[in-house]
Amino acid sequence: MNLTIDTFAWIELIRDTRAAERIRTEIQEADQTFTPSIVLAEVAGACHRDGIADDLVMQQLDAISESSTVVRIDPVIAVGATRALDELRSYARTRKMPLPGLADALILATTRGRRARLLTGDPHFQGLPETVWIP
Repeated sequence: MNLTIDTFAWIELIRDTRAAERIRTEIQEADQTFTPSIVLAEVAGACHRDGIADDLVMQQLDAISESSTVVRIDPVIAVGATRALDELRSYARTRKMPLPGLADALILATTRGRRARLLTGDPHFQGLPETVWIP
C-alpha cells in the first residue's frame, strides 16, 4: 500500500503522542510513503507555535524528507486540488464543520494522484475512502 502522510500524522510523531506508535507502524508497513510539499510548511508552522527552535525544526523537516518522498505541487495536483477543495468543503458543510483550506485539498489531490491512502486524524478527511484514520 502507498501512503500519504499528512500534517496531523507528522505532528503526532514529532510530539510523540499516544498515536505516534500506530503512525510509525503504518509508515513502516507501507510500500511507499509520500508527503505533500505543503505539509512541510504546515509542520514548520506547528513546530514554531510549539516554540521549537528553527534548527530543530529544520532537523524535523530533513527527517521527513529523508523518510518519505516529498511531492511538489505540479499542474496535475493543482487541477486535482480544485476538485478536491469543492468536495471537502461540501463534505464539511454537511457535517457542520469549519471549511477546509487549500492545503487540505492539495493533500487529498496528492494522495489521489499517487493512488495512495491518507494517514491522518484531521476531521476534514474522516470517512473518505482514501483515509487511514488515526483517532
